[in-house]
Amino acid sequence: MDAAVIMSRFADREYGQNIFVDPPIFDEKSKLYHSNIRSKIPVFIYDDRSSADYKIRVLKIDSLGSIYINDKLELMPQLTTYRDKCYENLDNLLALWRQTIENIVVTSSSDQFAHIYAFTNHFGQIELIIENLIEHGEIKHDDLRKGMHVHARNKLKRYLNLLEGLQLVRTVEDGYKSGNYLVELLSKDMSPEDRWVAILSYVIRNRYLTLKKVFEITILDKTISIDNIIYFPEINVKEAVYQRKSTIAENYKYRYNKNINPLHLTRCLRRLEKVDAISREGSNYFGRDDLRETMIQRIESEPPLSIHPL
Repeated sequence: MDAAVIMSRFADREYGQNIFVDPPIFDEKSKLYHSNIRSKIPVFIYDDRSSADYKIRVLKIDSLGSIYINDKLELMPQLTTYRDKCYENLDNLLALWRQTIENIVVTSSSDQFAHIYAFTNHFGQIELIIENLIEHGEIKHDDLRKGMHVHARNKLKRYLNLLEGLQLVRTVEDGYKSGNYLVELLSKDMSPEDRWVAILSYVIRNRYLTLKKVFEITILDKTISIDNIIYFPEINVKEAVYQRKSTIAENYKYRYNKNINPLHLTRCLRRLEKVDAISREGSNYFGRDDLRETMIQRIESEPPLSIHPL
């Protein structure tokens, strides 16, 4: 009996379907056989143009863990990934994959989100900073102390730090001035409205998760989630996938484990359609070709899903 047979028998007992074990490799230094555990998860994509129209794509996961045996063909339990840990790794990697796609949807559609009027009212602190830098060229420390409560002052400072990290603001001895990126935007022939959209898009594209988790700006969440539901299957099949409202609602519940009110769903879809973030044909919604292509290019540049072996 050789190492391959030992590992194959262990895998048959320990793991379920969709999990595979690579042929073992012997390491002369450690005197151990190592076999990588990987997986292939089928992804079913349905298109509402036809009830029978669906596609299957396979999500490849390069590594979920490892099996180790010694040169006496004995299993090394302390180094081996057992079933429970293997499936925990699988759940974590699938969650990471879904989050990666959502991040790509956000960064690819930030220009469209910045045009949604209802959102702009929730970025008043950023607008306050930018408008004062444009008007006066600087914000002095004294400006933050005059007629401003401590809580409001600290909140504004957090936004200044956020914008400094994006080179929209830079710190000077007595306060703040325009950062390199803001100076670059101001040098361009742009209307104030276009400049504000460009700034807001830039902030959403680069700091969406920070805005959501640190600054608790959640006004974008439902609309971004619906946009993600539209593009998620399309990124997988690399073409348009038509979805009715009922399908979008079902996929939303499956993806986020909660229902969406039909009135809110209609508003989100209307917002996305108005700013050309998505397309519509009759009762079906689907993604834009140019945005989808950008998302596909970005997801293909992501590293493979894997848990690195010891």
